[in-house]
Amino acid sequence: MRDARSGTKAGIGGGALARLGGIGALAAALFAGGAVTAVAFGGTASADQVSNLNAQAKRIAQELVEEQLQSDAFAQQYSVASVRVADDQRAIAATQRQIATDRRQIDAGLRRVRHLAITAYVMDGSVSSPTAAGLFAEDVSTVQTADEYATVAVGNLEDALDALHTSQRAAASQQLALVGQSARDRAAQAQQATYLSQANASVAQLAAVQAQVKGQLANAVAAQDAALSRAAVTAVVNAQRSGAGRAPRTGTGSPATAPVVADIPSPTTDPALNPFLQCVVQAESGGNYQAVSPNGLYMGAFQFSQATWNYAAEAAGLSYLVGVPPNRASKAAQDTVAVALYALDGERPWLGDRCSS
Repeated sequence: MRDARSGTKAGIGGGALARLGGIGALAAALFAGGAVTAVAFGGTASADQVSNLNAQAKRIAQELVEEQLQSDAFAQQYSVASVRVADDQRAIAATQRQIATDRRQIDAGLRRVRHLAITAYVMDGSVSSPTAAGLFAEDVSTVQTADEYATVAVGNLEDALDALHTSQRAAASQQLALVGQSARDRAAQAQQATYLSQANASVAQLAAVQAQVKGQLANAVAAQDAALSRAAVTAVVNAQRSGAGRAPRTGTGSPATAPVVADIPSPTTDPALNPFLQCVVQAESGGNYQAVSPNGLYMGAFQFSQATWNYAAEAAGLSYLVGVPPNRASKAAQDTVAVALYALDGERPWLGDRCSS
């Protein structure tokens, strides 16, 4: 018989493990959240409970996806707000540099005006006003020249100073507007940070509820599988009881009907084998109920390993056969254990031989 888990003969429980593995993969993939309905398991879980938990997990998974998308949107908006704040700071710094430059230029212009005014009193021909020019001029021509120079020089400086003052006032006004915009952008940044924090908290809460749903779902499936296993064993026992009135099958003198070993109890009835198990007997041992594999690990008509035989014998209600080599048990015992194993796990234990579908 083949073990679905290892690819070698014998072993049991592959079907149940495969089912639990599927549920584990489903639970690991769930991103659950929201309100969770608590389910108490008293050893049995109904199909409705499992179905409800699955539906709840799917709904919560969708909620978590939406919450994660919202969190990503808030993160992007926070990033945009942060860039705006940084741009505001750079603009304010540039405006402050412009104001400082204007101030230096104004100061330099004022110094030049003062210099011209002083020079008008001590140097001939370079005055700051027509009145001052006349005080030091030698003749009418000189007074006229000095008057014209002073008017042009002082007038140009005053125009330049007026322009610089205008520029300075504009820069100061721009700085004030930038400070206001920066304050608004900082407020927007703080608001986006609050939204992002709340979204991340919601994601964490949903992840915590996910673990709760995952645990409940795994427990529900495990309880359901246990109930199915108990039902299968009950079916085997009932089948044995219902066949108590039938005469046991007899052999034809071949090794398949070897006499029962005297010191090993045997069931009083021999259950009928379904077509699949009939095929297994021929495929595994050629119908020889005392067959032993060349390596000595697999025995009897169905080529049980000792571990698989012990498990299936216990499930069949034949605990007195636990530890007994399968090939030493009677045909009825081997058939009963095989029927019980098939009821529990179907064709899985014999995967790989020509009988499995």
